[in-house]
Amino acid sequence: MIPVRVRAFLAKETGDVLRNDRPSALHMLRRLGVDASTEFGEFYLTYQGNFISPRAVAELLDIEGPQIPAIPDQTDYVRDRYRFPEKFLALTSDESEGMYLFDREDGTVHDFDLCEYDDFVKGRVPARWRSFNAFLSWYFDEECNAPGQDPD
Repeated sequence: MIPVRVRAFLAKETGDVLRNDRPSALHMLRRLGVDASTEFGEFYLTYQGNFISPRAVAELLDIEGPQIPAIPDQTDYVRDRYRFPEKFLALTSDESEGMYLFDREDGTVHDFDLCEYDDFVKGRVPARWRSFNAFLSWYFDEECNAPGQDPD
């Protein structure tokens, strides 16, 4: 289930954030090798578009649609450029020498940093978030910059 705080944040977004074409999204999930019943699948079957976090972090990409890049494009690009294992899907671009990567095998999310490349590809860098929903909760946390809050 998509976290309540994430739903609340996205309910306030302007524009058409609810997924209009679920069959197309379902097709893309299959192409990406992600089960629709996973947290990742549920999110992308429910919501569409690229998303901006209240944090100063990269834009979260969509799985399909008119905006380029989308997760499939970016994933193809980073697999070619960085030779990442097939299990990783790029959730953001690599513009700032890092990106968020979803591990479709165990559902975790990694905060990849190019300076840790060798250790990362050798599997020595653990995931930062234990689940996609934990990542979403962090990504859409509106209180991230409140006084006394840890920015990460």
